[in-house]
Amino acid sequence: MYYAGFDLAGKGSYLYIQDRKGKKVEGREIPTTRAAIRAAFKKYKSSLIEVAIESGNQTRWIYDELRKLGIRVYVVNANKVKAIAASKRKTDKIDAKLLSELLRLDALPQEVIMAEGRIREMRDLMRARQNMAEVNTSLMNYLRGLLRQEGIRLPARVFSQAGGFEQEIKNRLPKHILQIMARYSELIDKMVVERKKLEEKILHHKNKDIALIKTIPGMGEISSRTIEAAIGQIKRFKNAKQLTSYCGLVPSVRASGERVEHGHITREGRSEVRRVGVQCAHALLRSKSKESYPLKTWHAQLARRRGYKTAIVALARRLINITFYVLRDRRPYDYKLLTAA
Repeated sequence: MYYAGFDLAGKGSYLYIQDRKGKKVEGREIPTTRAAIRAAFKKYKSSLIEVAIESGNQTRWIYDELRKLGIRVYVVNANKVKAIAASKRKTDKIDAKLLSELLRLDALPQEVIMAEGRIREMRDLMRARQNMAEVNTSLMNYLRGLLRQEGIRLPARVFSQAGGFEQEIKNRLPKHILQIMARYSELIDKMVVERKKLEEKILHHKNKDIALIKTIPGMGEISSRTIEAAIGQIKRFKNAKQLTSYCGLVPSVRASGERVEHGHITREGRSEVRRVGVQCAHALLRSKSKESYPLKTWHAQLARRRGYKTAIVALARRLINITFYVLRDRRPYDYKLLTAA
């Protein structure tokens, strides 16, 4: 059996391979291209070699290429590998050798599961939609700042619908500001239209998991699909705490002797779940349905003790907890199973 550590870089990546006894088989830099990767691993029988790579912006296509060759690929979080390494020296060769050694000793941190097929498509669509929303917000903030310098404050949600808004204030602005407003207005309107097109593609995806998540109060069409795409297969999580940890919603812990301190949430893992989790928590608190009552009561009690913001994050965490049980047990949300305490 051979164990390969593959340190990825833009133009040239370093490959280090050792056998089961830890003896170096080869170590060299290869071009980061499909042809070079196929050639490097062609001489090894796919069933007799495993490869460890760190997660990064090139991981996906390299993972796909190695999987096409029938090779077992172990993807790991780069930050967690660095935490294990004792040496402060960092070179491509050292990193590749470390990956190979940890793989051989079965000492690598928890594997990063690579999304494939429909789940990958959904994540890409969600990420594109979010990036578009962020760009749109940046454009709107620029215009608001520009107008504020002219003594004008735009009303809330003025950009929420496609259509120009400069007409109502054109008599109060210099000509060049109006020209800027017109161009930015066109961009914002275009972004609104394109974002809706992306949402139509996202909403086209339907399955039983999405339907189950939507039964939870506060979970909407987009948020349920975001969470479903982030989770993938619920069976890969042993319990609800493992899922909330995967989403970075668990408190950080510092332990020294007999003293244990709980801090802010770790913010590791799926950032999109944290974002929509908080959005769903706010939506739930606005709801007047009987299904939301136990969770609203629980939030109010916690808010009195810990503060509103802390309680919102805790409510988001509880919604993800509930999501775990709804998906695991394959049954819709039932508020009667919850208590207000």
